[in-house]
Amino acid sequence: MEFPTIQFAYFALITLTISWLVRQQRTLQKAFLLVVSYYFAWKWQPLFLATIVGSSLLNYGVGKALVRLKGTPGAKPVLVAGLLANLGVLGFFKYYGFFIDNLGNLLGLLGLEAHLPLIEVIAPFGISFYTFQGMAYIVDTHRGKAVQPETLLDFLLFIAFFPQLAAGPICRSHQLLPQLHKPAPERVPELSRAVALIITGLFKKMVMATYLASHLTTDAFIVPQNFSSLELVLAVFAYTAQVYLDFSGYTDIAMGAALLFGFTLPENFNYPYAATNIGEFWRRWHITFSTWLREYIYFPLGGSRKGRARTYLNLMVTFVACGVWHGASWGYIIWGALHGLGLSLYKASLDYRRLWGLKSEGPWPFWWHAAGWFSTLSFCAFARIFFKTSDLTTAFAVWGRLFEGSFLGAGLDLGVLLLTVLTFAMNFYGRPVFNLLVRAHDALPTPTRPFAWVGAMLVLFTLKPFGMAATIYFSF
Repeated sequence: MEFPTIQFAYFALITLTISWLVRQQRTLQKAFLLVVSYYFAWKWQPLFLATIVGSSLLNYGVGKALVRLKGTPGAKPVLVAGLLANLGVLGFFKYYGFFIDNLGNLLGLLGLEAHLPLIEVIAPFGISFYTFQGMAYIVDTHRGKAVQPETLLDFLLFIAFFPQLAAGPICRSHQLLPQLHKPAPERVPELSRAVALIITGLFKKMVMATYLASHLTTDAFIVPQNFSSLELVLAVFAYTAQVYLDFSGYTDIAMGAALLFGFTLPENFNYPYAATNIGEFWRRWHITFSTWLREYIYFPLGGSRKGRARTYLNLMVTFVACGVWHGASWGYIIWGALHGLGLSLYKASLDYRRLWGLKSEGPWPFWWHAAGWFSTLSFCAFARIFFKTSDLTTAFAVWGRLFEGSFLGAGLDLGVLLLTVLTFAMNFYGRPVFNLLVRAHDALPTPTRPFAWVGAMLVLFTLKPFGMAATIYFSF
């Protein structure tokens, strides 16, 4: 049951109505939200529900044990066991086939014949998201920084709350559990912002991202030989725009839906394509995940505290792990390694500026910012070739076609070009436009607002001009 569907609209409307009717009985409301969240998971696939319940109970039990063992020698083994259990489940469902295939290939290269057990494993939707959310909770509990759930019900809903279940944001305990502990609000907080988030999210995902996918990016990365070099260059930038539109659009809908239920989810995007360097990009892109990488991999490895060489190694390890999190293929691993390399080079440039007595901060002239922006965007776009194709054969075919084909006489899709440029422009001017939409909703007379909502939904769901592209991050 994807967000941009009529089925989800009915589901959300019924759920929202009942949730607000029972809001005075907070425990009943939370129990109801847990049941509908589990129903949401079951509608995806029954396996999704089984793994989410199992993961939740595992991490709840580990958290309780860590609280009880705080300050004792037994706490660390419990933490390690909990982390290994989480990683074991994630590894089996997501990486078993990849591991067996590559182990078989390696043994074959060594002249060893192996009959390894290859079974078909279906990864549950969103397993990377809720597994990392649970792992963050038990690590924070061990560190003494986690907000502890008042009841098992609170923890189960913290993990399974359906707006953020399938593709985040990855919530930390302090971001959601305190809201579950409080009484329900009397009215929808920030109603205009919630509506604006949902409408803009639907438009980005249903119209803009789907247009780019259906008119260029899907075919260009499947049969690159059918496209000129110039068309592939456009496809590379268009896909970078599509990923942002698709994922940030989904996140906008999730945040807006959560607000309607009285909960605030953390921001996940802060106009990342306005970044002028790769470090800034990762502070703006998929914020809850990049924060997770920093807090639970980069800092424990030593961060930047153990010398330059160790810092660069830590960045490489962190972003190879980032690539592995996205999927079981060498394409994702190379994509992550490229970002680790890019961040290492950026960090090295800052280090050498300090050594040479050069300023590392502005003010810089406009051309410097423009060059930084274009180089950062281009790096992210071309690295995504490995992200998009996943298999190396297709990735190298795209790279080869970029340099073998002709840049002249290509018929570019004007709609794709304009939407791609508009997406990048949105990263500079999107906030004032969004705020204008919020103020416009505030200005509507209250009785007319439902008609505006229904009208906007009818236009998007009924016309749905370009079909519906699958949500990219659901595969992670």
